[in-house]
Parts: sequence; structure tokens; C-alpha cells
Amino acid sequence: MRQERLLAAVAYAVWTGDGERPIADFDVLGGPATFATAREAAWKLAVREAGGAEGVEQVPGGCLAVRIAFRTPAPQTANDRWDIDNLVKPTLDAMEGIFGLRAWAGVPQPNDDRVIRLEASKRRVELGGP
Repeated sequence: MRQERLLAAVAYAVWTGDGERPIADFDVLGGPATFATAREAAWKLAVREAGGAEGVEQVPGGCLAVRIAFRTPAPQTANDRWDIDNLVKPTLDAMEGIFGLRAWAGVPQPNDDRVIRLEASKRRVELGGP
């Protein structure tokens, strides 16, 4: 399977809510996936593995700010659409390693309600491009 570089290392970052202390900064390699699609599970795994490879650890308590720069390939089919809101959701959902899990009795979910500031951008790149 070919690998596309989709998140810029310097642009995917998490800070404390006050924006003062950087916590994580990492690249994710893999095909993008939007929310509720067949590729979503593989994308979430790629996000989790990238964070783990960089030694990203859970941040206890407090609010967080997240910046994500998606770098998407040209659509290969009519179904390849990169709606930024649908790219953000599975990406944040895969970040339980940083956010921790929500304290509740339901199905385990990332505690992404700790995110109080979110900046997301996308741009199309050629395969293997910056």
C-alpha cells in the first residue's frame, strides 16, 4: 500500500489551553479518512501509532489547544472528498493517548471535550510532496 504524507510535523501540535506549553508535535503517514467511512479505522490507527512513536504521553487534566494541517492527495474517485470537519473528527477521536478517556459508563471515548481551541487547515499535495 502506498503511503501519503498527510499531516505536517510542525503543524500538528497540542498545547496547554493557555497556549504556553507545547505538548506534542508529530507526523502521521497514511491515507486520510473522513468520519464514518471505510478508511476511518486505519486512519485512527495511523494517528495513534504516530503519537506513540514520538513518545507522546497523556496530559492529565486541563484544557488543550490543537492545530492540524492536513495534506491531502488528489481525489482518486468521485467518493474522495476531504471535508475538513469530517477529517478533524476521526483525527481527534484517535488522540485518546493525549486527551485520556472520558469518565462515563458508556463506550470508551476520547476526552476531546478538553479541546478549547482548534485550528485546522488542508491543502492538496502530490504523492510524496511536502
